[in-house]
Parts: sequence; C-alpha cells; structure tokens
Amino acid sequence: MSATLVPEGWVKETFCKAVTRLKNNTGKLKASKYLQDGQLPVVDQGQSLIVGYSNDKSSSFKGPYPVIVFGDHTRNVKFIDFEFVVGADGVVLLRPTDETKLDSSFLFYWLKYVPLHNLGYSRHYKLLKEKSIIFPEDVTVQRRIVELIGKLTIRADDALRVSAEREIELDTLLQSLYSRMIEESDWKPLGKVASLVRRAISTKSNESYEEMGVRSFGKGTFVKPVLTGKQLGNKRIYRIHEGDLVFNNVFAWERAIAVAKAEDHGRVGSHRFITYVPHEKKATSEFLCHHFLSKHGIEDIRAASPGSAGRNRTLGLKKLEKIKVPVPDYDEQKRFAEIARRRQLIQYKTTEIAEEVKAFSAALIAKAFRGEL
Repeated sequence: MSATLVPEGWVKETFCKAVTRLKNNTGKLKASKYLQDGQLPVVDQGQSLIVGYSNDKSSSFKGPYPVIVFGDHTRNVKFIDFEFVVGADGVVLLRPTDETKLDSSFLFYWLKYVPLHNLGYSRHYKLLKEKSIIFPEDVTVQRRIVELIGKLTIRADDALRVSAEREIELDTLLQSLYSRMIEESDWKPLGKVASLVRRAISTKSNESYEEMGVRSFGKGTFVKPVLTGKQLGNKRIYRIHEGDLVFNNVFAWERAIAVAKAEDHGRVGSHRFITYVPHEKKATSEFLCHHFLSKHGIEDIRAASPGSAGRNRTLGLKKLEKIKVPVPDYDEQKRFAEIARRRQLIQYKTTEIAEEVKAFSAALIAKAFRGEL
C-alpha cells in the first residue's frame, strides 16, 4: 500500500505506538532446559513452531498473541492462542497497545502482509518499529475483515489438508512395506548395487542451464532459476536424469536426499549434487532413497558426514559407497517404487497447492489492506 493512501474510515499510527512488544522478565528458556514432554510448549525458531516443552509457569505467556519467529534470513508470522514459554532465540511477541482500537487477529494479518524484505534477523526489529500501521477505526470492522479472510481461505486450506493427509497415508504404507521387506533381506555396500554417475557439462556462455535443488528433511527436488553459461562462470555443473538418486553432499545429513522426477530430467546440479544410478535388477532409486531417509539410513549418512554443522558436514564419497543398504527382492522393490512415485507426485502437488494458497492469501490480505473487502 502506498504510504500516503489511507482508505476512508481507517487510521494511521506509528507501529511502536499502536503495538507493544512483550518482554520476558524472567529470561528466555535455555535450549538445554527443553523437555520431551511437559505442561507448556516451548516456542522457538526451527522447522516447527514448538521445539520442546517446559514445566516453568513463571516465564509463560498466555495467548492470543501475534508472534514473529526469526531464523536465518527468514521471518515467519504465527498466531498463538495457547499458553507457552519463549525459547532461547528469535521470537518476538507482540500485542495491540489498546485492544479496543486494534484487534490482535487484525494485527496478525497486517504482519503477514507488510513487506519487510530486509527484516531477517531479530536485531532488525527496529525496522518494523519505524513503520506505520493502518487499520479501520472501528474495531468491529477489523473483526469482520478477519472473519471474511478466514471464510475465503478455508476452502483452499481444506484442499491443502486433504492433499497432506493423502501424503501421510502413503508414507505410512511405504514405511510398513519397507519394514517388511528388510526383515530377511541381504545387506550390501551401496557401491555393489548402484554406481556414482557424473555427467559433466562444458558450459557455453550464450546457453541457458536450469539448475535443480534438493530440499532438506526429505521434501524432494525443486527447480532453481535458469542461468546462462556466462553467469555460471567457472562453476562445475553436471547433468541430472530422471530416476537418479541424488544427495546434496553438504546437507545430506539433514536428509537432503531425493529421487529426480521426470520434470528434473536434463536439469543440472553443481559438484555438490552426487548422483547414483542403481544397477539393473539390483535396486531401485525409490527404495534406496527411502532407506537413506529412514532412521537407520540417516544415521549412516551422518556418520559419513563428519564435522559440526552446515557446510562443515560434507558427505564423504568413499564412506557413502561403503554404507551397507538392504537389498530385498527386486520385484518387491519395483512395486515399492510405484507407490513411492505416487507419493512423490502427491508431495509435488501438495507443494503446488501450498504455494497457491500462500499466493491467494497474500492477494486477499493485500486487497483487505487497500480497504477493498
């Protein structure tokens, strides 16, 4: 929204006047104090909002509060309506200074909408304080807008939920099949059932190359922006084919392992993307990938990735080749692969739906903040 445009019936205030940042007077809970179970969830930065539990009510907060959870170069806005404890880092708790003037739910949507492109680390909270916030003068109008946004987005959210539930069902089926298949199977070094394949490319400055990436936590592959040979410079790249078992060697320990999809065929990866091709009638990429993402498999990957974290934990190629993997009946592996490919397609669709829901919600909220709802 333009800084000068305020819809009729709306007011404009500085953020630091309209919104109060809550302070934790007893100090934030140290990560070493997180429990596996407890009375109160601990809110901190990470893959999920809740990272542990605590029984310390002396430092708790009781929602509803809009919360900004900061990570490295990320800003995630959540709305918490339960009692919780603040974790060690990266959590900013906010509430309207006067809730008769500004509704907490309306503030939550404003925080999701406001473009804070350079607000990545919590130390940049001052950038938010310097902004202005606009909202309908009548708090009941704010609540009607929130209710309308909820009604319009619920169908999109339902579609995402159904897709995610189907993905979970197939995950459960695959895990059941995997457990049965490995019960009496032989175990052999990876190098005996699959080969490292490197399809080096000599780049040309005027040609374009579409890069493929691998998400951490077993979330599959994704496509990166297209680059020209000139932009790539001296960067070594390798061709990826459909069905390749791909390891991101700096984040394999974080489960950045996937099977290349049909859409990935012909894309490229840097030298950090290690591609294995199973030997004919010995193994399938889908079964091997599932194994490496399992508890047993990822422990072997981590043991083969020495170091502390991030780019200091590089997967050793010689160690990877020696990791033993289960080798059940090949026909059973093929049936497993068919189900895994269906699951991969649903995962891809779930990601697409999630992006569409995100875009729809952003457009809807933007429309609300132009006073058009």
